[in-house]
Amino acid sequence: MDDQTDDDELTADQKEEKQHAEFARMADQSLDRFRDTHSEPQQQFIVDAYVETGEILTGEAYGIDTVEAAVVETAFSQHLDRNVLRQHGLSLQTYFEHVDEADYPALRRAAAKGEWHVFHGHAQVIAAARKTGTAFTD
Repeated sequence: MDDQTDDDELTADQKEEKQHAEFARMADQSLDRFRDTHSEPQQQFIVDAYVETGEILTGEAYGIDTVEAAVVETAFSQHLDRNVLRQHGLSLQTYFEHVDEADYPALRRAAAKGEWHVFHGHAQVIAAARKTGTAFTD
C-alpha cells in the first residue's frame, strides 16, 4: 500500500494527528539544527528578538530559513492548540480573544522555553472567566 492509500483510509482525527506528528518532527529537526549551528549568545539574541517582536529572524544573516521558521511556528501553534487549549475548551482563536497584547512577550518567552504550564494556567483562568461571563476581550 502506498502513502496516499493509507491516508485515504484515515479518519479526519487520524489525518490531523499524522500531520501534527510530521510538523513536530520537522520542527524538532529545525530546532536541533539551530542549537547545533548557533552559539548561545546568537540563540539568545534571536529568541529575544522573537519575544519582543513575535517574528523569528530569518535569512542568511541569521542562519534561519523562512520555511524552517514557519514550520517551527506552526508546530508550536499546533502544540498549544492540541495539548493545552483544547483541555480547557478553548481554541487558538478563543484563547487570543482574551489575551491582552501586553502579555504577548511573556507568552512568547514561555513558548520559546517550552514552559507550557504558563499557558495551562492562563487558559484555565480564561476558560473559567468565559463560563462566568467575566472574560476580558479586546
